[in-house]
Amino acid sequence: MKSLPFLPVLALIFTLSTTHAQKVKTYDVRVFLMDNSQVKGTLYAARESELVILREDLTPVKYLPENIRALKLRRAGSIGKGAWVGAVGGCIAGAVAGYASESGSGWEDVGAIGGAIVGTPLGAIVGVVIGSGKKKYTLNGDKDRYNALLPTLEKYTPQKGHKS
Repeated sequence: MKSLPFLPVLALIFTLSTTHAQKVKTYDVRVFLMDNSQVKGTLYAARESELVILREDLTPVKYLPENIRALKLRRAGSIGKGAWVGAVGGCIAGAVAGYASESGSGWEDVGAIGGAIVGTPLGAIVGVVIGSGKKKYTLNGDKDRYNALLPTLEKYTPQKGHKS
């Protein structure tokens, strides 16, 4: 019966690993076309003959590589996630710094709270800046450049291995 306490731990590990495996990473894309228009959406598929974007209403739109001037990609939700991670990190760092700065005076809790109050918005701002980073690819309608970029673009798409 000594293995009984390990069963809940194993069940938790299994549950966490399966939920993590089911997540699909999506990337927001902004496509700049040769006619100087632009389209926003979610990158769906990158194929030799076309780039497929899902618009906000979830309709797929296909673009020929010859019509694409540039692409900007960013992980969906990266700004919000960056803000949360930055806020938590700033809160912890501020609390530790505030606690350490008031050591020995009996005001450690006040210093820690003040440090957390100051550190949280600063960390959130840093997280937003880091999370808003985009990857830009310039094609200028060059199909050879698109084909060279194709393996990289396929890493960002949920549709793997679908050729047209």
